[in-house]
Amino acid sequence: MSDDGDSYDPDPERVQESAVERRRERDEIVEDELGRVGDMLGEAKYPTTSEELAVEYGDQRIDMANETESLGSVFDRLVDERFDSAAEAREAIYNELTGEAAGPEEYNDERALGSLDDDERDGGVRREGTTPADPRADPGGDAGGQE
Repeated sequence: MSDDGDSYDPDPERVQESAVERRRERDEIVEDELGRVGDMLGEAKYPTTSEELAVEYGDQRIDMANETESLGSVFDRLVDERFDSAAEAREAIYNELTGEAAGPEEYNDERALGSLDDDERDGGVRREGTTPADPRADPGGDAGGQE
């Protein structure tokens, strides 16, 4: 039997590079959408409630990598929440969209809201071995959530 197309032996390096590129593209989509949502939330007056934000921004669409959702449906899951700042509101929305880490074993850089802020501030450079949401990364105790 001939090997003329019957078997495919991909170049592992090329496959890895493609996977990294796809992940980078998905991450950029998520970061762009969350940045847009953060800008909108920055325009609101605080303190405020999830209901007030839903009235103002509920019809806005969020285009994530695998789905499109309205901010209204996100706020429906945040019943009776009160936010003292845009950072608190943005973090709650981000956790609803990506899922909150249950513990250190589930920690995921993609969930770290502070990493988005720090990446923008640092031009996308992150110190090796630490993450902004990791208390070890910020000895002052502020995990990067300031506005």
